[in-house]
Amino acid sequence: MKKKALLLVCLAVLGGVASLPLEPTAGSQTSLVSTGKKETTIRNLTKETVRYAIRRLARDTEPQVRFLKADALDRWPCDSALDVSFERNGQPASYRLECGLPYSFRYDESDVLDLYSGSHGLFGVADLAPFVPTPMAVVERMLELGEVDKNDILFDLGCGDGRIIITAAQRFGTRGVGIDLDPQRIEESWRGAKEAGVEGLVEFRLQDVMKADIRKATAVTLYLLPESNALLRPLLEEQLKPGALVVSHNYSIPGWEAKEVTYVTLQDGTGQDHTIFVYKR
Repeated sequence: MKKKALLLVCLAVLGGVASLPLEPTAGSQTSLVSTGKKETTIRNLTKETVRYAIRRLARDTEPQVRFLKADALDRWPCDSALDVSFERNGQPASYRLECGLPYSFRYDESDVLDLYSGSHGLFGVADLAPFVPTPMAVVERMLELGEVDKNDILFDLGCGDGRIIITAAQRFGTRGVGIDLDPQRIEESWRGAKEAGVEGLVEFRLQDVMKADIRKATAVTLYLLPESNALLRPLLEEQLKPGALVVSHNYSIPGWEAKEVTYVTLQDGTGQDHTIFVYKR
């Protein structure tokens, strides 16, 4: 990748995707409002065993120490917020988690361990990215670079709230298919398509992206993680027709250097830098 961008999480899957990494406050913790749900999940998406301590504020008087193996999942019944601490790059890190939401240990852009919000919490299904909406300025530029029009069929792998598919249908009359594992995201996508009046042009599937049939695609959009793009590459190579364009937000596709058409950088409304990579199958 020619330019590294900050991970705007979120995963995921995915498409509009990557949630923001948790950011400690001045007091070294992030506070989130509790939803009252009954279970928080923490998944280890790294290649190492992670040692962390956790205390459920309404249940535990002392922190519990856990050793979470790679690709393992801890489930924590809860009634209120949870405090989690671990070592990050040799320094202590502490976060306050919201009861009832999923979280995951991942590596950041510098390959340093960190804790992120978002993870589907399912075994046997690749967790390609937590959900982070792609800024609309980036969405519009991705579609321009993908050169989509009314003759295209656009697939967004990890579609999130469906904004890429919906915008393509609105602006260009493009038929589109969005795929995501999260039922809430699929529901949001259909609702957004109906509000935009494009439900006749789009389809949203509740599905594992790794098992998707994308052979009809003439263009594909991605907002996943670097390792997820690498995992997805065989599917793209096997199913996409020659000439199909693949547009990836922020992260390159490892091994596709020879297929890269261009890449551009731009800023969103907050001044955050974004990179868009364009490939031709």
